Amino acid sequence: MELARLLEWEFTDLDRYIEGKIGRSPEAIIAEDGEVRFRAVEAEALRDVVIMHQLTGENLVLALGGGTIMTTSVRNLILKDTVTVYLKTSEEELRLRKSPDEGRWDPQRAPVYELASLTVTTDGKTPQETAEAIRAKLIENKNSINEQQREHLESSGSGRP
Repeated sequence: MELARLLEWEFTDLDRYIEGKIGRSPEAIIAEDGEVRFRAVEAEALRDVVIMHQLTGENLVLALGGGTIMTTSVRNLILKDTVTVYLKTSEEELRLRKSPDEGRWDPQRAPVYELASLTVTTDGKTPQETAEAIRAKLIENKNSINEQQREHLESSGSGRP
């Protein structure tokens, strides 16, 4: 959300979008219908959001859960049609941030996460500092974004890369 504010782009959290669309949280869907059903719902929701923003041409920061990109068809859609950012965080930092009931870091996901267009290390950074680092990477890697996004990035926020 900090990145969307900084860039003055729309923000959507895919889990909250799903909750609004079908009236149940991802956790409830998984508990009641299983993870396979949730991943199908998630894939459909992601396609809806991506297509809607392609049609409107509006820039969007889309927050995804850690398991979203692990589904091959979803991963292909994300990597083909969006600029992705891997928020790389050390296991130690994750342990400090997470409550005991939250999921654990799965090192088998790292190679898939590393397929992202850009990687930003988040250790020791506030959400604002992380957003500023992502903005700088986007400007630095101008070929990964379209002309309209590029112009907006260069004129948004503090004016600093």
